[in-house]
Amino acid sequence: MKKLFLFLLCGGFLLELGFAANPKTIMLVLGSADVDVLNERIAIAARLYRTQPIQKIIVSGGCGAHGSGICEATAMQEGLVRNGVESKKIYKEENAKTTVQNYVFSRILRDESDQQIIQPGDTVFVVSNHWHAIAVAARLQQYDAVVGRFYIEGNIVPKATDKLDYVGIFNAQPDNDKFVLRGSWLTPEACWSVGDSLYYLQNNMVYGTDKDNRSFSLQRAEDVLHSLNLLDAAHSRAFIDGGKFWWVRHGDSLWKVEKGSKKVSEKLVWSNWIAGMPDVWKKGAFNTGVLWNNTLLLFANEKILVARLEKKGFVFVKETTAAEYFGNWPFTWGKSNVAAAMGDSSTGNLTLYRNMERMAIDQDLQVIAPPVANKLKWIEDPK
Repeated sequence: MKKLFLFLLCGGFLLELGFAANPKTIMLVLGSADVDVLNERIAIAARLYRTQPIQKIIVSGGCGAHGSGICEATAMQEGLVRNGVESKKIYKEENAKTTVQNYVFSRILRDESDQQIIQPGDTVFVVSNHWHAIAVAARLQQYDAVVGRFYIEGNIVPKATDKLDYVGIFNAQPDNDKFVLRGSWLTPEACWSVGDSLYYLQNNMVYGTDKDNRSFSLQRAEDVLHSLNLLDAAHSRAFIDGGKFWWVRHGDSLWKVEKGSKKVSEKLVWSNWIAGMPDVWKKGAFNTGVLWNNTLLLFANEKILVARLEKKGFVFVKETTAAEYFGNWPFTWGKSNVAAAMGDSSTGNLTLYRNMERMAIDQDLQVIAPPVANKLKWIEDPK
């Protein structure tokens, strides 16, 4: 007779660290493309919420992972609210398609004030019905200076090949910068071309290559874009592509950086830049933007801002979602979550990058073809 093992795991890892003055208790709920599994994890998270003083909750899981028809983070948010959780406590991370990406994207998720949600000294409960939560909690503690705890409840049956360190999340790569980079390779936050060469900025590195990716070069980001060292480190940075330059937003500052010289040519006040800009965009984080056909598009996680270029500057037009603004927007790209955007002067098309993929949009605002993978040589491959 086949036996099922019902178990409840609640564990923690303690480490003496320099904790923040006001540490929080956070819940990180790992998604699943399987609806039944996802509902089970929602129920587990709701039960934990009733027993712990949880201040913020991250629900992590993308749209259409493994061919599913659900947006995991949205489904978890809605399910938790139905179970009595305050919606204002829940933050959606809707990029991740794997457990590794649950870690990669959740650790940098920001709130409505552009503050990183998971901070040193916080206690983070990683919630699931599977032991992959153990490895994620351990990695958060080891590399993100939090008190990492796992909360697992369920009736899964262990296999002979099952390992507690699920897919080597904790032990496979001791260099966390490299682990994070590999988990989202390649997802640039800015890109540009010089002659036949293409350059991509991701995290703290600039990756250069030819159009066929026959070879590549690596440089520290600060050695290429010297102004990065001078940005407001307390806030996120966002590159807005303007053609021959970027506007780089950080906090309430907006710097114009020339692509050719990489020098700052103008400094502006972010909150005054767009006439009529809603307060949520003045204070909150967004990922990237682009000036395309005299229209300014800013991409946040779940929405985009549209502004019109007039003689005296930019004027707010509307806030919408990418799925509503562009025709044929793919379900797997959610409502936005675009990481980088760049106009193509030769074709007039717009290229968008999101979670290891890219796609092109024509001047009629129609997606030209489904997203394609950014398959570029890894930084440790032979050059």
